[in-house]
Amino acid sequence: MAQQLGFNAARKRYHRVFWPAMLAYVVIVLGGAWLIDEGTTPQWLAGLVAIATALPVCLALWAIVRWMSETDEYTRIKHLKAFARAAAITVSGIFIVGFMQLFEVVGNFEVFWFGPAFFLAYGLSTCVPMIFGKTV
Repeated sequence: MAQQLGFNAARKRYHRVFWPAMLAYVVIVLGGAWLIDEGTTPQWLAGLVAIATALPVCLALWAIVRWMSETDEYTRIKHLKAFARAAAITVSGIFIVGFMQLFEVVGNFEVFWFGPAFFLAYGLSTCVPMIFGKTV
């Protein structure tokens, strides 16, 4: 278990990783869109750009989990519950879409959209309980 830090120290450590990762993500997405030409770019280069694009998002997820482990018990449980709810919502969506594809109800679905769906579900799972007066 990580050492519990004060709110400000944990938040600063989080921001020192999260925001540079998001800046790198934007730069790589824009640079990759400029660099990759569908049909003419070698497959290995497109693969490297795809992996490079995903790495900052993975780093941001790691920063979120690290931040949760470095805060107090209340904040930790609030965010861990929201993280678990978001994972359950996202995985449920994956199963639903997967079975709908299996039974040919829907066509192919870009799996990329499950990442943003997770972050949306995490944000809503963090905020919605507070709207209804539930703090944990």
